[in-house]
Amino acid sequence: MLSNVKKPAFQAHTEWARDKPTRLLFLRHGETDWNIERRIQGWKGTSLNALGRRQARRAARRLKDLALDAVVSSDLKRCLETAHAVAGPRGLDVHTLREARERCFGDWEGRKVEQVLESAGLSGQRKADPFFSLKPPGGETMARFAARMGRLLNLLEARYRGRTVLVATHGGPVRIACCLVLGIPVEKYYLLGRPGNTSLTLVQSQGGTRWVEYYNDTAHLEG
Repeated sequence: MLSNVKKPAFQAHTEWARDKPTRLLFLRHGETDWNIERRIQGWKGTSLNALGRRQARRAARRLKDLALDAVVSSDLKRCLETAHAVAGPRGLDVHTLREARERCFGDWEGRKVEQVLESAGLSGQRKADPFFSLKPPGGETMARFAARMGRLLNLLEARYRGRTVLVATHGGPVRIACCLVLGIPVEKYYLLGRPGNTSLTLVQSQGGTRWVEYYNDTAHLEG
């Protein structure tokens, strides 16, 4: 069970719509060694570590009673491993989407966050956010990344209209997608806490309206 709430609060505002809601259940990948080392992963093909694989199995058990119409994943290894943990026991295929990749951090990838701050002259007293205000050499600006997340939302809604789909992706896409849904300016993405490994975030759309049902749910990792 994802929730024991029988009638979500938003239902009263959308039950007039004839079409079934489209449910996009975002699942962040499990832990990697680079997460622990605070290394920027971006488009690097890092794998889950032992804890990350256990987290993925726990997420799969959490979702075992939820009917899924499809499983979609970023084509990067850490997400594919997480997606297969859910899809495998169900006999579902995993459909890859490059649009669901993390932001490309170019030359920053593989470097520690502290190294990037120091090279940007932001160590010590932090006066700016390099992940928003600076363009990583060879990487994506935040504006370009946010535009890609807008295309991802549109693509998923068009392809899976009225269905429930699991989307294995990364922390950045979850955060920025929710900013777009909620109308939060992407430069204030920090207002949404960083999604935890294998956290669940549910975005729904119906009758031309989008909303976030819940965000960064990691109850399956507790205890």
